[in-house]
Amino acid sequence: MSALGCSVLGAIVVVCLALAIARRQSAETNAALAERASRPDALRDAELVDMERLFWASNPVGVVGKIDRAYRLPSGLLVLVELKTRWINRPFLSDVIQLSAQRMAVIGQTGQSVASYGYVLVKAPTGRALPIPHRVQLMTDEHVVALVRRREDILAGRVLPRRPQSLRTCLSCAFRGQCDRLFP
Repeated sequence: MSALGCSVLGAIVVVCLALAIARRQSAETNAALAERASRPDALRDAELVDMERLFWASNPVGVVGKIDRAYRLPSGLLVLVELKTRWINRPFLSDVIQLSAQRMAVIGQTGQSVASYGYVLVKAPTGRALPIPHRVQLMTDEHVVALVRRREDILAGRVLPRRPQSLRTCLSCAFRGQCDRLFP
C-alpha cells in the first residue's frame, strides 16, 4: 500500500473512532438528561448516588433489596426511588413494602441515614411521557420485621395465610392454587 493510501486509511479510522466516541457520549448525555428530567421536584438538587445496586442486612432479620435509585439530599439524607412501568398510575402496597425493605437493607449494610419516605415513579408502558412521581411513607423497621416473620411462619406452616383486602391481588399470585384449596 502506498504512503498516500496508508494516510487515507489512517484518516478514515480516526474519523470513525471520533464518530463512535461522539455517539457514545451523546447517548450517555441523553441518558443523564432523561434521568434528571424524571426526578421528582423534591430531588432536583439531590445527587444520584446509586442505581441498580444490591444491598443486604441480616439483623434483626435477613432482608435483601436491589434499589432502582438512591439520591443524596444536600443534608446528607438518602431518598430511595422505585421505578414502575404499568397502566395503573398509583403506588401499590407492594411498592411500599419493597422500598421499606430496601431502606432496612441500605441502613443495615452502610449505616447511612435513609429517609422514612420514598418515591414510586410510575410510567405507562407506551409513549414517551415522563414517569409520574408518588411520594410514599415507608414502613417502620418493626413493621418490616413483622412481615418477614409472618412470611416465615406461613412458609413453615405455623400460621395460615389470609386473603388480601382486594381479591384482584389473587389474580396474579403464584400461590393462588394453594390458597384456593385453603379458602374455597
